[in-house]
Amino acid sequence: MRSMNIRIRLVAFRDAPAEVCEQAQNHLTKGFPNIHFTFADQSPDVICFASGGSEEMAVSLMEPGRFYLLLAGDQGNAYAAATEVKAWADLNGRSTKLVTIKQAMEENILVHLSGITQARHLLQQQKAALIGEVSHWLVASHFPLSLARDRFGINMIHLPWKTLPDYLECPPDQEFLNVFAEIQEKNLEKEARIHTFIQQIVTEYKLDGVSVECFSMVKDRGVTACLSLALLNSQNILAACEGDLVSLTGMMVVRALTGHVPWMANVASINHHHVLFAHCTAPLHVVRAYSLPTHFETDKSAAVQGVLDMEDVTIYRLNAQLNKAFIAEGKIVSRPQHDFACRTQVEVALSSADLHSLRENPLGNHHLIIPGRYGNMLRWFGLVFGLQAIQG
Repeated sequence: MRSMNIRIRLVAFRDAPAEVCEQAQNHLTKGFPNIHFTFADQSPDVICFASGGSEEMAVSLMEPGRFYLLLAGDQGNAYAAATEVKAWADLNGRSTKLVTIKQAMEENILVHLSGITQARHLLQQQKAALIGEVSHWLVASHFPLSLARDRFGINMIHLPWKTLPDYLECPPDQEFLNVFAEIQEKNLEKEARIHTFIQQIVTEYKLDGVSVECFSMVKDRGVTACLSLALLNSQNILAACEGDLVSLTGMMVVRALTGHVPWMANVASINHHHVLFAHCTAPLHVVRAYSLPTHFETDKSAAVQGVLDMEDVTIYRLNAQLNKAFIAEGKIVSRPQHDFACRTQVEVALSSADLHSLRENPLGNHHLIIPGRYGNMLRWFGLVFGLQAIQG
C-alpha cells in the first residue's frame, strides 16, 4: 500500500497564539489518520486556514503555475478567509480548489491528492519511446515529444526504423512461445522475433513504455506486433499501438495513478445507450480467455481475441495538446464478437451525457479502458495538472 503524504501549511491571523495552529493541526491529524502531514513553511500542496485574518499569509505562499488545495473548517472565520483567497486566486491566475474539511473527509480528497503527488514524482522518472512513426491516420494523436515532459515530466524519445536492427533477424523469444503454446494454432516464430526486438529496445534504452508503428510491419513483412504488445502490457511494460503518443501518455498517467495497465481500444460504434470498444490486442492479464485469430484489418499474422475480465470501468482519453481529458465511468454489458470490428470487443453502458460528449466532442479515436471506478481521482489529477475535463 502506498504511503500517503501531504505537504501542508497552516495559516492564521497576524500574531496568532501558537495554540490556534496547534488546535488546527490536532484536528487534521485526528480527522485524517491515514495521511502523514508534513507541515511545511514553503511549497505546500495544501493551504489550511486555521482562522480568519489569514488571507495575506495565504496569498504570499501561492506561486504561479502550481495548483493549491484550499482547506478550511467553519470555525473562527476560517472558511470566510478561504473564500477571499479563492477569489484572489481566480483574479490572479492561480489554480486552486476550495473544499471544507468535512468534504475532504467524505470524498477522500486528501487521499487522491497524495496519490497524485506520488504519481507526479513517478512520471518524472519515466522514459518512453516512439518506435517508428505515428501512423498517418492518427491526425489527432501526435505531438512534439517535448510536450510530454513539459506537461507531465515524461521523457519521450524517437527511435526511427532506420536506426534500429531488422526485427525479423532477432531470435524468437522462448518465453513468448511458451505463453502462447497452449493455444498456438499457427507458427508464431515471426511474432516471437518481434517480441525479442521490442524487449531488447526496452532494455537498451531503459524504457517504461513504447508506442509501436505496427501497421508498417504487417504491410512490409506480413507480421503484426499484437501478441507482443499484449504480453508486454501484462508484464507491466506499457505498450501502445500504431505509434499513438496520446494513448501511451495516457497509459503512463493511468498506471502512475491507479497501478492498472489500461486497455487501449477503438471507438467502434455508439448508440443511445452503449459504446462499442474494440482492438486487436489487450493485456493478457485482463482477459479470462482468448484465442489467436488473424489481425482484423489485414487478415494476416495473429491478434488477441479476448474476453475482458472486468465489469465496472473508467474510460479515459487525453487530447493532442495534453490539456484536456475525457473521463467517464460505465459498466460492461456485453462482450460481442462482431465481424465488423477488431478482435477483442466490449460494449460499455455510459450516461447519456457522456455518450453525447463522445459523439459531439471527441478528443480522438483511441480510448483507455481501466478496470474499476477512478473518475474522481482522474478529475483531481486534471485539476492539479490543469486539464480541462470533457464530460457530460
